[in-house]
Amino acid sequence: MWRKVTRALLMLGIGLALLAPSETPAYSGVVQVRKMGLSRIGGKTFLTIILSQAVNPQVSRFTGPGRAQLIVEFPKAKAGKLPTRLAGDGVLVKNVRTEATRDGVKIILEMVPEQPYKFSRAIRPGSGRTAIFRLKLLADRSAPRKEKPPPAYAPEPPAPIVSKRPEPPAPMVSKRPEPPAPSVSPRQEPPAPSVSARQEPPAPSLPEPQEPLPERSPEPSLEAPAAPPVTSVAPTGTFNELYQLVPSAKGLLEFLRGEGWTIADAKSYDRPGQRYSRAFSLTNPKYPEIAVRIAHLPPNAPQAPPINIIDLSMENLQGEASNKYRELRKWNFAKIRRKYEDIGDFFDDALNPLRKEIRQKCQGLALRYSHLITNFLNKAAPRNPKVANQAITDIRKKVSPRFEGVQYTLSENPLIILNLVDFLYIRVYYVDSR
Repeated sequence: MWRKVTRALLMLGIGLALLAPSETPAYSGVVQVRKMGLSRIGGKTFLTIILSQAVNPQVSRFTGPGRAQLIVEFPKAKAGKLPTRLAGDGVLVKNVRTEATRDGVKIILEMVPEQPYKFSRAIRPGSGRTAIFRLKLLADRSAPRKEKPPPAYAPEPPAPIVSKRPEPPAPMVSKRPEPPAPSVSPRQEPPAPSVSARQEPPAPSLPEPQEPLPERSPEPSLEAPAAPPVTSVAPTGTFNELYQLVPSAKGLLEFLRGEGWTIADAKSYDRPGQRYSRAFSLTNPKYPEIAVRIAHLPPNAPQAPPINIIDLSMENLQGEASNKYRELRKWNFAKIRRKYEDIGDFFDDALNPLRKEIRQKCQGLALRYSHLITNFLNKAAPRNPKVANQAITDIRKKVSPRFEGVQYTLSENPLIILNLVDFLYIRVYYVDSR
């Protein structure tokens, strides 16, 4: 009898073991990292990741010479439709990369090495059976900020300055009282004609560039990397300066100039011991919602090439949703907590509905100006004619109301990124070899 009872219990246990997996949902086996996005709200940066189920990832720091990373790792997880690269917030995060292998999914945040930071994480349920993992980053004001080591080419700037300093005495002896000079003494007749013939044409313009030379070193620095066949031009905020700073994009610049784009603003940014970076803003009355931004970043090492970035952005989009969204982005954490119990409610209830409306408006605007986007990309990547068609195809895709947006890499050389998060923009990176 005991043998029969033991056999019956054994058969019952085996039956229960075989039936148990069928009752477990299929998604509880392997975690899927479905979507992610990076945003900055009220002085804080948030990395938001949507998962198929709640799981606590491994978060670790990595620091090296001139490099800092924050790695979010999901072991044995599978990747959904994740972007390979996301642009950073410009304050703490330089960019975000994803790596999907057989061992799992890694999300690598390239941090700004000079800026100390703190982070915290939280997991909460999402819509349906999904889970939302949110990593919050903020600057650590209590920690000492690391300074960049002085570059190896620091002695370079004085060289052009010294070469230009002998010139100011010449215009200073331009002798505006020259009319009486020939009549006073014949001794000064030989130098007088040579000085006057040499100095008269540039005399009106020389005092202006020479005065700021002791204060501003960028002018000689910007002349140095100019192409040899082109005459050096001081920073004037004209297309001639852009042709020198971004020689690889001459075709694109010619197209913008021919379309009626004009330089509305040009600025220099001072970095001690380094060359000055330049930033330009272009506008066109035919496209009031669109702006073109150009940034020239000089090299940080003697053999490194300069990097140039050209953006075609819909950041000038107007309307109630756009203006309200810009205002909400300025809220700090204290103001958010006064109106919302949780930061997630602020995202879901306040920002996401506006983001959806902005994305739909940008989508319609992009299709309306599709000829501009097509020609812009054809000039930016003349060797890859498929880039423009791929961009229009990606823009036409239906806007997902459940996610903050997506980015596409359209080209590797030059690197071209199509951003469909909030305000649409197309960003082109040029690495020019001098």
